[in-house]
Amino acid sequence: MRFALRDGVAWLTLDRPAAGNRLDPEVQGALADACAAAEEAREARVVVLAARGRLFSAGLPPGCRWPEAAWPDGVGAVAALSKPVIAALQGDALGWGLGLALACDLRIAARTAMLALPEVGEGTLPGGGSMARLARIVGSARALEMVLLGTRLTAKRAVAWGLVSTVVEPGRLLATVRETARRLAARGPLALRLAKEAVTAALDLPLGEGIRLEQDLYVLLQTTADRREGIRSFLERRRPRFGAR
Repeated sequence: MRFALRDGVAWLTLDRPAAGNRLDPEVQGALADACAAAEEAREARVVVLAARGRLFSAGLPPGCRWPEAAWPDGVGAVAALSKPVIAALQGDALGWGLGLALACDLRIAARTAMLALPEVGEGTLPGGGSMARLARIVGSARALEMVLLGTRLTAKRAVAWGLVSTVVEPGRLLATVRETARRLAARGPLALRLAKEAVTAALDLPLGEGIRLEQDLYVLLQTTADRREGIRSFLERRRPRFGAR
């Protein structure tokens, strides 16, 4: 696992291409540690999860159908990040590898990437939160198609389903991810976090409670220095200088 912090963006890179970036205990532990570092770094406003090699992640190690209870939960660590997380899918995301991508907030994929959950065809079940998150993103009918039939989605079909936000040619993936991360990092960091909280929590709340949460978070944001800076920069016609306070 590689960790780098540049221009307000924490880059987490799976770095075992020869092993298909499989999520063994060591990789998941390193991923959890990298997520903790990204969360604690005040200057990190956005997180990018990328990978080296032909595959984004082939899932669990060969012969492993479910992680041992003692394994670190790298997928859960990604999902728990309060900062926006972009998955850069340069290659296939399979099984728990797709679960890892689904734990991110935005997914940008190379045109050649494939997404699939093959586990049911192998006599087991997808994990890593993949079924629950997939159903929330694409709906139950499409989720069932992927889970029960093991349908392999091309990047083009995945963007039509709303599973990824953008599809680009492989050679443009890194530049597109960098530009998206740059745009996010330029926004108010507290507003980003609270907006992510509101949208994520809304999935599990009745409509009325979700709306009340929006209102409460809005009121909370008005008490921050970042909100005051946003108003000043607008009145002074300049770019805001947010300090995450």
